[in-house]
Amino acid sequence: MNEYRASARILATGTAVNIVAEVARDLFEQWQPSESLYAVMHLGQYIGTTRVRRALAAQQQDALIPRNTVDSAAHWAATRLMPSSASDTLAVQAMLRAAEDTRGQACVPALAFVGGLAVALNNVSSRAVPVFADLAHKACTTTPEAVGVCVEVAAQLGYGKIAELLAGRDGAVLNALAGAVFGEPGVLDLEKACGLLTEIIHARTTTFADARRVVYVVHARAISQLLLGNCFVGTLAMLRVLESILQRYFSGSRDPSLDDLWPVVTDSLAVLYPSILREFGRDSPPDAFRSACSLAISYTDGSHVDALFACQPCLLSAPSDVGMVRAGVVLFYLDFFEHLVPKLSAPLLSRLAALAARYVGSDVLVYPGPMWFESAHALILAVLESDIRHIAVEIAPWYSDLVLDMYPDQGISADLLRISYTAAVRAIPGHAAWDRVLVLLRRADHYTGGGGVRGEIYAVRRRELLLVAAELLTAVPAELLPQLMFELRSRLVDEKWSIKRAVVDHCQDLVLVRADVARKPALSMWIWQLRADIFDTSKL
Repeated sequence: MNEYRASARILATGTAVNIVAEVARDLFEQWQPSESLYAVMHLGQYIGTTRVRRALAAQQQDALIPRNTVDSAAHWAATRLMPSSASDTLAVQAMLRAAEDTRGQACVPALAFVGGLAVALNNVSSRAVPVFADLAHKACTTTPEAVGVCVEVAAQLGYGKIAELLAGRDGAVLNALAGAVFGEPGVLDLEKACGLLTEIIHARTTTFADARRVVYVVHARAISQLLLGNCFVGTLAMLRVLESILQRYFSGSRDPSLDDLWPVVTDSLAVLYPSILREFGRDSPPDAFRSACSLAISYTDGSHVDALFACQPCLLSAPSDVGMVRAGVVLFYLDFFEHLVPKLSAPLLSRLAALAARYVGSDVLVYPGPMWFESAHALILAVLESDIRHIAVEIAPWYSDLVLDMYPDQGISADLLRISYTAAVRAIPGHAAWDRVLVLLRRADHYTGGGGVRGEIYAVRRRELLLVAAELLTAVPAELLPQLMFELRSRLVDEKWSIKRAVVDHCQDLVLVRADVARKPALSMWIWQLRADIFDTSKL
């Protein structure tokens, strides 16, 4: 700050108002872009602190006054006093007027100077803060350093106190701040910059048009980050901004004017997901991501989900044609769409089923990986359980055959087979469901005979398939229940003791936990008779 030594002496101690104003004006007009704005801001802090010390000296006895500037400023900040001597008050007002009168490039050092002065005075009711906000609207479009000064001053004064003053006016500060944060990573302290940015988004004077521009800046930056190699820089900052916009505009009742922005916000979350997946894993994403996704899901009625397919052509491609980075985007949408199924129309459910169908095969376990496989099956199950029955009826036969063919050597475990096959049969109405039951029973009958290790393997598989058949007691239409009970009983009579016991115990658990009230009497009587007929009572 040596280059400002002469100016600092006059501005800090001068009592002639016209001279103080002239020196301040010269300081602003002679500043060059090569000079540091932060030095000018520190100059303003020094001058404000010195003026505070002089005011304290005029108000209190010498013996009670701390003797150094820092302690004086701290004492004043604690008591919230303003400079009270007439000369100091007039001098501060003269400097603020000089700053207000600046134009063009001179606004930039004036902003830094007044920011330092406002921090030193530390009182948002003072005139320094409104002047600082006015200058910010002029200077922030000039240089990124001016945005940095705004961030630093707001961090020291408190984001909430100054955000309302920085908002509005065509979103000049908001746009410049978003551009600096997401356009040139590393220029600003992201933690402080995001604190100010989110507060401005929530400010009463921030318009929807201003927020819309920020969303498109974030979306463009997220796509650029994805294309440049899944870099994590700025991801948390973008998540916080998206969460703030969703909280401000998408947390209430649905507004048709927001519909075209919802796909952009959602796709921004999707594009950021590969970075989140790499840094945090699938099970522990940041709270901001969880909150933003929850808000996006709760807001939509499903009418604009088709726009997401236009945003991401990779949703229409085969897994082998999707790079690993883009595959992270697909994984996001597989999980996201699962929660939207109850809100979607039949055409959209058909598109989702087609998307999931590309990721349910065993080849997906190799590339892109098991997470995609699991999410695709979860999406298919959600479609099978949806209220639009004709879509479920269309895909249920294909899906039941698929999971049965993939058991047990192609990624389908016994538990997943039980869940998937039962959901498929439950989706099929009337006697058409019986075809699925017969297919399962024939597959179980295939695993009979054999000795040694092969016989043991066959016994395990037959037991698991019979457990799936038992699960169907809660899924088949009521008119098919007697037929299924007969088929199961006829197969259990000649089975090994361990298989009999496992299936009957499972049926009993079904009656107690999952069977509907109308089936319980018939199933309870059947299980009692089953135990009496096929078990040796001495072993019970």
